[in-house]
This record gives sequence, structure tokens and C-alpha cells, in this order.
Amino acid sequence: MFGRTPTEALRERVSSMAPNISEIESSMSGWSIEELTAFFCCVRASESVSIPETRDALVRGSLNELFWAYSSKSTAQAKQSADKLKETIYDYLPGRIKTNVPKPTPAKELHEYGSALSYEYLVREVCKKLDIQGASVEPTPMLEVYLVEDLFVKAAAQMNAQQRHAFLTIQVQLDDFATVFPQTRVSGPATTLAALAVAQGSGFGVYVGATTALGLLSHAVGVTLPFAIYTGMTSTIAFLIGPFGFLGAGAWLGFRILGPEWPRILRGVLHLIAMRAKYAHAPKPLSLASTGV
Repeated sequence: MFGRTPTEALRERVSSMAPNISEIESSMSGWSIEELTAFFCCVRASESVSIPETRDALVRGSLNELFWAYSSKSTAQAKQSADKLKETIYDYLPGRIKTNVPKPTPAKELHEYGSALSYEYLVREVCKKLDIQGASVEPTPMLEVYLVEDLFVKAAAQMNAQQRHAFLTIQVQLDDFATVFPQTRVSGPATTLAALAVAQGSGFGVYVGATTALGLLSHAVGVTLPFAIYTGMTSTIAFLIGPFGFLGAGAWLGFRILGPEWPRILRGVLHLIAMRAKYAHAPKPLSLASTGV
């Protein structure tokens, strides 16, 4: 049996140093490169963070950004430094003292000091943060719906009369979603709220809701996302209702300033909800309209 090549060894080493959110990583295997790019844009710390150029780098970079959005990197670094210091001190102890002192646990990789994450855990944590009742016990699919509905209500409460009227009455073209959900045979105009109730069993309503909520959230805080990759997004309410920042810089979400960076996590969760709705019900691989980022 041949040994590993230097490139394979380096890849394995890098992989062991990066957060492993296997469930989410596995679901990303069928995404298009545009969808991976959009996910990275959702969870990155700021727009100054460069977008990776390869598929593998986008996957690892997105998971890394999402992981450290939830876990405190500074706390993890402090714990790792403390463990390394214990090892160093132990190494300098005289042999006769070492016989009576337990050897300290070796320092771990940095991500091992963070919190273990999964898709379900993140959905429940976001719902708890938004004070959605039943966040600990409701099935995940129901929490996905409750989350979208909660964001719609919170956003609508911050709109003026004209914006709220547009939110409730402006129609979108369901035909725009035909490439993603051909099995629903939806067509014609409908309000965004009406679209949420269409073909729920196909994931269509969840997809429309999650992408629209993502648009509202991102517009509220002035974050630029490559929305054109979300089929139909350019005709939804987030693009018809007003400019960046019209919802008061996202203060309506009620997130605390301290602690995990919840707006990033929420954007990531909404993207994941949309992708799960799309691919879980797709009868065959479907492609999105290609667009530049």
C-alpha cells in the first residue's frame, strides 16, 4: 500500500484543524458553486473577508465562519494557550516531581474548544434567541416555518403604512420559481404571504419564505448578498419594498450586542432552510440561474 502524498497529508492536517459540522457539510455536496458562495457571504464576519475561489475552500471557509460566529474564538484561544502553558511547565519539572504530578492533558485543536454544532441545534438556538415558543420541543420542520413567520411579523411591525401595505399586497410571479419546483406546477401572480401556503409538501412555501426573510434581514442591516442565485428572489418583497437599512439597522431582531454573532448565524440558517427545502423535494438535480458575484 502506498503512503500518502504530501498534498494528501497536508489536506488531512488542514481538515483536522477545521471545525467539522458533518451534517451541514454533507448537505452542501449537492449545492451549486453559486449557492456555496451565497452561503459564505451569509456567514462571513464582514464583506472585507475575501470569497474563496474553489469549491472545497468555500465549504471549509463557510463552516469555519459559521462555527466561530457561534463559538468565541478568543475564549477558545485562551483555553488552548492555558493548556499549552501547563504542558510547558510540566516539561520543565524535575523528574522526581513529575512522578507525583499527573501529566496535563495535551492541548487540543482550536475548534475543539468551541461548541459542537448541528443544523437542528442551530435552528433551535436561533428560535430560542427570538423567543419562539416550543423551540426546545417542536419538530425542526415546524420551527423552520415558525422562524420565517416570526421574522415576517417583526419586520412588518417596523414598516410604515406604505411599506406594510406593499408587504401584504404586492404580487410576485410564481412562474419565476418553476425551475426549482417544477413538480408544483405553480404559475401566475400571488402575494408573498399567499405563496407561503402554496404546495407546502413540496418545500415550495418554505423556500419562498426563507429566501424572502433572508432578503428582509439582509436589507435591514445593509448586507450585500448575491441574491440573484436564489431563484425568484429578485421579484420578492425584499426587493420591492425599499432600500438598505429601511428597517432600522436590524434592531427589531432584539439580538444582544454581546455573545454569538446572531445576525450572521440567522442568515446562515435561513440559507440552509432554503437549500434543504429545495433539494429535499427535488425529483432530480436542478440548476439555478447562473449569475456573477
